[in-house]
Amino acid sequence: MKKEFYEDVVMNCAELLSRAHTVEAEENKEAVREAGKELHFGGLEMKRLDAEGKSVIQSICFMKPENVDRSRVKEFCYKEEDGVTAVYTVYPLAGQDEWNERALKWLNFFVMQLHEANERQNLVQDANYYRYHDPQTKHTNMAYFSECCDFYIKNKIVDRYTAISVNLSDFTNLNLLIGSSNCDTVLIRYMDWLKEGLEDDEVVSRISGDQFALLIRKEHEEMILEKLRSSDIVYGTHTNDVVTVSAEAGIYRLSKDVESHHNIIQAISNALNVAKNSVQLQFSYYDPLSADATEKKKFYEEAFEKALANENIHVFFQPKVSLKDYDLIGAEALSRWIVNDEVIPPDSFIPILEETTRICELDFYVLDHVCKSIHSWIRHGVKPVKVSVNFSRRHLSNKNLVQDIVQVLDKYEVPHQYIEIELTETTIDADFEALKRVVYGLREYGIESSVDDFGMGYSSLSLIRDVPFKVLKIDKSFLGDKNMESDERQRAMMKHVISMANDLGMECIAEGVENMEHVQLLKENKCYMAQGFLFNKPVPQEEFEEILMQS
Repeated sequence: MKKEFYEDVVMNCAELLSRAHTVEAEENKEAVREAGKELHFGGLEMKRLDAEGKSVIQSICFMKPENVDRSRVKEFCYKEEDGVTAVYTVYPLAGQDEWNERALKWLNFFVMQLHEANERQNLVQDANYYRYHDPQTKHTNMAYFSECCDFYIKNKIVDRYTAISVNLSDFTNLNLLIGSSNCDTVLIRYMDWLKEGLEDDEVVSRISGDQFALLIRKEHEEMILEKLRSSDIVYGTHTNDVVTVSAEAGIYRLSKDVESHHNIIQAISNALNVAKNSVQLQFSYYDPLSADATEKKKFYEEAFEKALANENIHVFFQPKVSLKDYDLIGAEALSRWIVNDEVIPPDSFIPILEETTRICELDFYVLDHVCKSIHSWIRHGVKPVKVSVNFSRRHLSNKNLVQDIVQVLDKYEVPHQYIEIELTETTIDADFEALKRVVYGLREYGIESSVDDFGMGYSSLSLIRDVPFKVLKIDKSFLGDKNMESDERQRAMMKHVISMANDLGMECIAEGVENMEHVQLLKENKCYMAQGFLFNKPVPQEEFEEILMQS
C-alpha cells in the first residue's frame, strides 16, 4: 500500500473528528470505522482513569465485532496535567498479520488525533456543563431555567407548564443550627426530592442561596406544592440527622401569550415577594389578567409611543457632588413623563416598559437627548460634566449594544469621557458573560460603566468580582435612618463595601443622601461622591445648565 493512501485515510479521519461535538458523536465513530478498515483493526476502546489509575471516569467503545483478536491488543496512553490518564486499546482483526512499522506509525498518528479531538470535546462538554449547572449542588442554574422557558415559548407549548419561585423558610437559622456543610447536603437532597416524580422536560434550578426556580407540568403542580408545604430531609447517618423544610412560593400558571423568560421570572419573583411579606400566605399566585393591571399596562403601552414622538418624556438631571469640596462633578440623567403639566411617577410606567423591549427605546431616547445637550454645552463654551445614563439589562440580548451606544455619541461628536452607562444590579437573571462583554466593550471606547443600586440584588459580590465596572453606586438603603439598631448593621456592611470597592480600584458614589449625618458617615468611610435631595433633586435641563455654568 502506498504511503500517500495512509495519509489520505488519516486526513479524512481528521476532518471527521474536527466536526464532532462530543466523544460519543457519530463523526468520531465514523472516523474509527474508516481508520479500522484500512489499518486493519476491529475494535477500539477508550478509558479515562483517575489520578491513582483505579476508577474509570469515562469508557467509550466505538466498535467491537466478534472477529477481533483480544490477545494482541495495542495500547496507547496519554497522561494529562490533572493526573487523569486516557488509555486507548486497539483490537486487531482475528487472523490479521502483525502491524508493520509503517502501519503502526499511522495507527499511532490516528489514535493521537482521536485523543486530541476527545480532549477538545471533553472541554466543550465541561464548559457547557458549568454554564448550565450550579457548582455547589450540581443541579441546573438560572441560565438553564431561562433557556428552557424561551424554548417552550418558541415551540408554543409554554401553556402546559407552571413556573414557581421557591424560597426556603428560616434557612439562615437552620444554617446556624446544623452548620453550613450539613445545610449544603440539605439543599442537594431537597432539590433531589423535588425532582422525584417529574419528567425530563421539567426543571428544578437553583437561583442562589436557598432560592429555586421550577418549571413543571400543570398536572404536577399539586404534588410539588405538597412537598413545599413541609418535607423531612435526612442529611446525615444518625437518627436525629433530619430537618423539616418548608418554603414560600410564587406561582405563575403560564399561558400562550407569555413573551420571554424575563416576563416569567419577573412574575414569579413578584408573586414570591407577596408570599414572603404575608403573615398568612405560604403560596402566592401571579394573576396577569388582573383588570386594573391590564388596563394600566394597556394605557401606558399605547401612550408611550406617542410620548416619545411628541417628546412628552423629558430628560432631567440630578447633580453628583464631591464631598471633599462640594463641587459639581457629574449628573445622572432621569426620564420624567409629563402629561398636562403633571409628572407621571417613574414607578408607574418603568416596570411596564421593563416587561418588553420598549424600555430599550426609552434608554436610547434618554442617551440621545443627553448627547444633544452635551454637544450644545461644548458648542457654547460650557465645560460639561460626566453624565450617567441608565440602561436596562434588557439590552444584553443586543450583541451590537456597544456599537449602538458609540454611534449615538459620535453622531453628536460627544467625547466619550463625558458619558457613563449605569447598569442596574437588581435583576436576578443577569447574563454575566453578556454583561462582561458589554462593559469590556465600552471600556475599549473609553466609556465608563457603573453598577447601579448595589446591594439590592442577590449577586452583588459576584457582580463586582466578575465584571470590571469603574463606578459602584451604593444603594440608599445602606445609609439607613438614625438611631435604629438594624441601621448599624447596614452601615457596617456599607463600610466594608466601600473598603472592598476601593481595594478593587473602583470609585464609590452614594445615592439618596438627604442630611449631613449621611455626609459625615460617607466621609468617615472614605466615600467622597454623592447625590441626593440634600444637594439637589432631579431638575430640568435648563435649570441644570444654570447650575453647570455657575460651577
